[in-house]
Amino acid sequence: MSAATSKRNALSHLLVRAPLCSAARYPAASALDAKRNRERNGEAVGAWMSDVRLAVRALGKRPGFSLTVLLTLSAGIGAVTALFGIFKGVFLDPIPLPESEELVVVMEAANFGCCGPASGPDYLDWRERQRTFQGIAALQPGTFTLTGLEEPERVYGTFVTASAFELLGVSPLMGRALVTQDQEVAEVAVLSHDLWQTALGGRPDVLGQAIEVDGKTYTVVGVMPAGFDVPSPWTRTTRHQVYLPFPNERLQVNRGSHSYPVVARLAPGVTKRAAQQDMDRIMRELAAEYPDTNAERTALVFTVHEYLFGDLGRQLALILGAAGLVLLIACGNVAGLQLARAAGREAELAVRSALGASRLAVVRLLFSESLLLAALGGAGGILASFGLVRGFRAMLPPGMPRVDQVQIDATALAVATGAAAVTALVFGMVPALLTARGNLAANVREAGYSTLAPRKERVRDYFIIGQIALGLVLANGATLLIRSYAALRGEEQGFVSEGVLTMAFNPKGPRYEEEQAVVSFYDQVLAGVGALQGVTAVGTVSRLPLRGGSNGNVIIEGQPPRENDDQGLLVEVTSVTGDYFQAMGIPLLRGRFLLPEDSASAAVGAIINATFAERAWPDQDPLGKRFSFSDDPPSWVTVVGVVGDVRQWGPEQPPVSQVYYPLLRGWTTSGYLVARVVGDAAVVTGDIRRTLLLVDPTQPPSDVRMMDDRVEQTYAQRRFYTVLIGLFAAAALLLAAAGVYGTVSYFVARRIRDLGIRIALGAGAGGIVGLVVKRAVRLAVLGIGVGLVGIWASTSLVRGLVYGIGALDIVTLVGGCLILAGVAVGAAALPASRATRVSPVMALRSE
Repeated sequence: MSAATSKRNALSHLLVRAPLCSAARYPAASALDAKRNRERNGEAVGAWMSDVRLAVRALGKRPGFSLTVLLTLSAGIGAVTALFGIFKGVFLDPIPLPESEELVVVMEAANFGCCGPASGPDYLDWRERQRTFQGIAALQPGTFTLTGLEEPERVYGTFVTASAFELLGVSPLMGRALVTQDQEVAEVAVLSHDLWQTALGGRPDVLGQAIEVDGKTYTVVGVMPAGFDVPSPWTRTTRHQVYLPFPNERLQVNRGSHSYPVVARLAPGVTKRAAQQDMDRIMRELAAEYPDTNAERTALVFTVHEYLFGDLGRQLALILGAAGLVLLIACGNVAGLQLARAAGREAELAVRSALGASRLAVVRLLFSESLLLAALGGAGGILASFGLVRGFRAMLPPGMPRVDQVQIDATALAVATGAAAVTALVFGMVPALLTARGNLAANVREAGYSTLAPRKERVRDYFIIGQIALGLVLANGATLLIRSYAALRGEEQGFVSEGVLTMAFNPKGPRYEEEQAVVSFYDQVLAGVGALQGVTAVGTVSRLPLRGGSNGNVIIEGQPPRENDDQGLLVEVTSVTGDYFQAMGIPLLRGRFLLPEDSASAAVGAIINATFAERAWPDQDPLGKRFSFSDDPPSWVTVVGVVGDVRQWGPEQPPVSQVYYPLLRGWTTSGYLVARVVGDAAVVTGDIRRTLLLVDPTQPPSDVRMMDDRVEQTYAQRRFYTVLIGLFAAAALLLAAAGVYGTVSYFVARRIRDLGIRIALGAGAGGIVGLVVKRAVRLAVLGIGVGLVGIWASTSLVRGLVYGIGALDIVTLVGGCLILAGVAVGAAALPASRATRVSPVMALRSE
């Protein structure tokens, strides 16, 4: 070992053993290190800026490629950003109440399923016995008539226990909220901000003013701030406009009448699970104490957000996921283009390597181009999202809540930025690394004839296989939804909606406390409207078809007595008057329609539907048979007619047992006027409205709509996500086709010499086409195989969204596979055709 070597080793040993120098002891060394770091950082920034300039020039030289990538990424990122904005505004954003995650809805369940409201006595027992809520409140939502204004106005409001305002934690904008004493005698009202502004003109002296609600005078004691609403499990888009104190005496009667939704706030540190266990304990106690009404009842606790928006979140998440899959397919497509483009640049990259560029520098250059494309695509996607969110918002179903809150905010912009970053990594880094790993210097000799290395060929194939697989998953889901929607629209609803005009009205107030006044009101309305030109039939109904209703359990005459009120056949109860069945086009199957004496006689006559007849008296004539909702003593109802089944609880729910009571024998006198009209519906609507106001100017109609519109609204939500997912599936198929086309085109272009030699040696057109199409078929088969696995894994996501078919449907699967195979072969057809026209002389001359 030489002396110089010994000195270097000793110096190295000393430096390793020496302690680190602090900046205080060696300021000159520290400053020198800082200077070197700045120089290195400056060099790195300078190198990166140089790469960006080169990337700009490189992309500018290939405007077609650059524009294709930018449009693809902008559309994908824009769609994801816009749909995330909708998902966030409708579902993710919390309810605008303090600590809203602690708010819960408590509903009852029994043999009718989930979920129903509570009775007043049940609510009072819950309030006294519960150990997990810091507040609990009951509501009775409904429509009210405001009078004393320029024109009477129908508003949505609720009777509410005073505890609601305290547990929600929102102070009034003006005046005070309801207090416990108000539930005894005080006739006071609290107004919403909207009602104060619209009906009362935003008057600052509104406190202490009197308003008439359903003919009764209430004194305004408070106005709530803008945006406030007591959450009700029955409303999503309708806000309460007036809050009235819930009379205590109403809460204390009839444990068997379940009419009041309940909201509560969890006590500090209490979980929803603990609250559920507490409610289970209470319901067991009530079942033991009141077996006639509570024997088979349970209570379920939901967060308010979960109860109101849970199903919407699932549907919107599915749509957002579909958009994300399309973006992934687009990224795979662009990555394949990048790999093909990199193969064409091997000579350029080889020269750079020969001139001293390191592999890291080559990777950095290629990734800079991808990063620049991703950044521009992200910017384009953000701009596109503002237009797309308006378009998507216009497509949203009318009943979708909080649509007015949908916007592109900072969170949505962060999602767009993240999507751009992910796309840069997916379609940028992988091709850059694969390209740089090749023998660039050796490619200088292959400048005229360059191909992707086998590894790069496989990676490009993987991208295509992934595109086909994801496309198959989307195509299968879209086909299932389309077939499901078609099956749903093909179902008979049990009535004829065309030409039927409907409007809500509710005769309430002091003048209608006597039954005869209610009968007189209906008689005058039916007589007046029935005499109008253009009206062929008119009647009223307590609840329109497809809109749900009220139900109870019945006992059948001659059957053993039941042990409690929740046993027996569950029957939907509907009140009707006049020619309701004729107006709605519901056929009479047996017997007769209702007559005035059916309401006046002691043994009430009623009409039942076919399902009720079949379940109560199978293989028997139901006419003259009797049933009762009460046991001790029974209040018998006689069947006088049987009508066709109507889907009362929506187009997706099968018909239930249903009884149609005459007026005053049902459970409510409010409801809808139903008129079958001919001619100009707008003219007839105006005539009907004037007729109603002539009968009683304090009872204006509301919610005036044709029945066709109501029916279409019930399909709107399913139609919305079916159309969107169908559009995304179509986009996925187009992108998959473009990917296969690009791959096969590149395969043909890079093998001109090989194809020319084959043709020169006598290969026919069929052999050349088979060689080219074989590659596309292999990719399609592999992609379909992977896609089938994805379809199997996604069945749980679509099971609750399809109607009339299974989540795994053989016809749909086979159809989807054939479509994808056809897309792949069709995309390969044009390149295959070009391959047959390769001139051997030109192919060899190109070498």
